[in-house]
Amino acid sequence: MAKKILIAGRERNLSHFVSMELQKKEYLVDYASTGKEVLSLAHETDFDLILMSFQLSDMSSKDLSRELLAIKPASVLIVAIDSADVAKYGEEVLSYAVSYVVKPFVISELVEQIAAIFRGRDFIDRNCKHVPMQAAYRDLKVDFQNRTVTRGDELINLTRREYDLLATLMNSPEPVSREQLLERVWKYETTSETNVVDVYIRYLRGKLDVTGKPSYIKTVRGVGYAMRD
Repeated sequence: MAKKILIAGRERNLSHFVSMELQKKEYLVDYASTGKEVLSLAHETDFDLILMSFQLSDMSSKDLSRELLAIKPASVLIVAIDSADVAKYGEEVLSYAVSYVVKPFVISELVEQIAAIFRGRDFIDRNCKHVPMQAAYRDLKVDFQNRTVTRGDELINLTRREYDLLATLMNSPEPVSREQLLERVWKYETTSETNVVDVYIRYLRGKLDVTGKPSYIKTVRGVGYAMRD
């Protein structure tokens, strides 16, 4: 079945050229110029991927992603961001999108990046029978089907990146190195900086840990991180 992609941005001409190249690869492509239009289309259609501008005419990609993920938690988002904004906002974008593309970009490279994302997710879907539907550690529970995390009776709100990091740790019987986490969680990023892993571990601990009790995520000296006693 053909993948469905939604392009959202103010630059209609650029969106048109990107759409043409995606259609050559037999993707089904829709276009929206505002966040309001994106939300309306997302209510009607389950898009396999949404490519959006960092800033739309009526809302930011961060605000739009928050509303999108509330109605379609499994949404896969890529953000197109100007090169001048990457240093300041790049890490923030990766907290709610699977990747970003820096403008100006080569359209053929963007199309290949999208294809790589689909290949990875198709592989996961084909092999999902080997992955448990839920996992638990102490009083922390992860529902992989619904992408929800609870501690006791409390629902923990995580960004997409935080959830993917936690799920990777929960599914790993052995400690996981920073390099392995970069490969598995930031699979489609080009960054080689392992300190981004430490930053997100800190984010996770801030949301999961209880004051006065041991952290759920253990630092294994010389190796990486683990969620095992």
